[in-house]
Amino acid sequence: MDTLQDKILEYLKKGSKKIDIWGLKKKLDINGEEELKLLQDCLDKLEENGQIYINENECYDIFDSKKLGKAQGKLTISRRGNGYVEVCHDDKKYTYIVPRERLNGALSGDVVILTDFQTGDYGDILARVEKIVKRNHIKVVFEYQGDGIFLPYNQKTRLTFASENKHFVEGDLVLVEVDKNKLGQIYDTPVFNGKIIKNLGHKDDPKKDIEVIAYDYGFYLEFSSEALKELEKIPNEVLAEEKNGRVDLTNETIFTIDGADTKDIDDAISIKKEGDNFIASIHIADVSHYIKPDMALFDEALTRGTSAYLADAVLPMLPHRLSNGICSLNPGVDRLAKTVEIKFDKTGKIIDYKIFRSVINSKKKMTYEAVNEYLINQNIPEGYENFTNDLKVLDELSKILSKNKKKRGYIDFASAEVKIKTDKNGWPIALEERSQRAAEKIIENLMVAANEVIASNYYYMSLPFVYRIHDTPNVDKITEVLEFLVSLNLIDEKYQLRLLERIYNGELHSYDIDKLLNKLKGTNYYNIVSNMLVRCMSKAIYSPNNEGHYALALDNYTHFTSPIRRMPDLIVHTLMDAYDKGNYENIDTYERELPSMCQHVSYMERQADEAEKAVSELKMAEYMSDHLGEVFAATIYSCNQYGVNVVLDNLVKGKVDFQDILDGDYYYGDKSHELISKNGKESYKIGDRIFVKVKDVSIPHRTVNFYASKEEIKSIKACKRKVKRGN
Repeated sequence: MDTLQDKILEYLKKGSKKIDIWGLKKKLDINGEEELKLLQDCLDKLEENGQIYINENECYDIFDSKKLGKAQGKLTISRRGNGYVEVCHDDKKYTYIVPRERLNGALSGDVVILTDFQTGDYGDILARVEKIVKRNHIKVVFEYQGDGIFLPYNQKTRLTFASENKHFVEGDLVLVEVDKNKLGQIYDTPVFNGKIIKNLGHKDDPKKDIEVIAYDYGFYLEFSSEALKELEKIPNEVLAEEKNGRVDLTNETIFTIDGADTKDIDDAISIKKEGDNFIASIHIADVSHYIKPDMALFDEALTRGTSAYLADAVLPMLPHRLSNGICSLNPGVDRLAKTVEIKFDKTGKIIDYKIFRSVINSKKKMTYEAVNEYLINQNIPEGYENFTNDLKVLDELSKILSKNKKKRGYIDFASAEVKIKTDKNGWPIALEERSQRAAEKIIENLMVAANEVIASNYYYMSLPFVYRIHDTPNVDKITEVLEFLVSLNLIDEKYQLRLLERIYNGELHSYDIDKLLNKLKGTNYYNIVSNMLVRCMSKAIYSPNNEGHYALALDNYTHFTSPIRRMPDLIVHTLMDAYDKGNYENIDTYERELPSMCQHVSYMERQADEAEKAVSELKMAEYMSDHLGEVFAATIYSCNQYGVNVVLDNLVKGKVDFQDILDGDYYYGDKSHELISKNGKESYKIGDRIFVKVKDVSIPHRTVNFYASKEEIKSIKACKRKVKRGN
């Protein structure tokens, strides 16, 4: 049966002239307000998907790129302010560059139509934004510039909105609902419809920067009034009647292991040994007992998709009263859970499992730091005396599971992350590298096992479900990395050809990539190459279609273990509840709704990652602003025609422009990917250890610039003299 969208496309393909919505209404026999709204929704969706085009006269036509001389895609704006749009035509990928003065009020992430194509000085295809088809975020943070003008905060694009409100001072920040329809122009600034929905205060207020980044990436601090009303009806403690039908585990030795500052505790664990077998139980907060699909709280969680952890701030998916209260597996109180009990043999093979609803009472809130102190340094922290045997058994099992992961092809990518410590005003005072040691590995290995069990159980039941999938690497990108590694003499051509053969035969296994990385462990290249290979990988996403997880080397995988902070996990719990009760009448609904849900939560996961990255870069810039003129050791991780990019040992990244290299004049060798001195005797190449001195910091743009030298830099005055001579 043809849908309305199909009928629209069929008519437009046959039509000899463009037609407006009223003409389509007549031709397609649309009657009544509801059908007219459905028609408009379908037209909007087709336009967003790039299937139809609407001209300045509000008439519709099939979007034919060659016929119209236009292109449509999602805009990305770089820090330099230029836009980029990638579009596929005839199985070829084209990248259009939109100079900042031709953005026409578009923001990063907007779906736009491009026109006026030109060839740039370097052969690039330049374009102009003709129209914004869809805003990435309707709510945008603007900064008041004075004289009635607002501009997007911290974004190198110009647009403003009409406002009669005069009660602002320069630097005030406001959250604005801004649409895609351009009203006109003030000088060089496009004007759009906009409505101020919240005054955020002044940009110099403490911690204001994190709040702005949160809004920029679609994470809102407020919950709806409907959600807050529902919250009042949820109890603060487990009621007696809620325990009916559940396995009572309140007397079991169950505990949690998390970061010291964690308040939203999703998971608890317990362990037993039965002969040579291990019986590990993973207890997950039963959030779906409280949050149902017909509730506003469910809708709010779905909109957010995930909690975001931005330095010392948490933007919860669920209100704190739930995430830190009744849904959190806090010690010494009864909590409702879903338990996965897994029996492993001595080799770590799963030989049996059970899944059931339970009520638990955690006996201890442990921290990674304290557990590592015992397992690694053999010092028993105070209060851990009664848990040492359980921790030993868990560590024994975890080591077996880690060994098995490596055997099956788990890719051990470098996972250098920075933990930022801030003062009470949010200013960074220390940067520490997060490391995954024994305690962290225990939790990761058990959560992976629980997720695999849940995914396998429901996959073999052939029921609609949500899976965590990860596709094979991009062939072209990984081929480029191998060529790059040969150019650096990190692998020989024989090894490269062997891997290329496996790639083009579709036989490249995850253990091939892990083996390649293992060759570089202990060198300056390990983190660099690991990051390159990560960029070759498809992004892991959520899907109702089970396609396996390449990096984990698992056929069946899902996310079940974090329903407080991840919406996919809550959806999984909701589906489990329905199937546990024999509720199969809504299967058609699940099959229809799961694809769009998975697409949305995958997108919000990426948004959370980008927000966390932005905050990390911001705090690093703030931290380095207190170290201007100081010298640090650094590693070069990339070279280009502008200079080199470096990473300090504290994980701060920055760049060194050509004019700030103090050892002489250099040029970029694109074949060797290095900077070469004009006398040919010296070079700066990827993996080199060098000394850098902090030149300047831009906190608004989250960037750090350095001077660089092969030898330790002694004074900033010497830097300036050398740069002057070099010019």
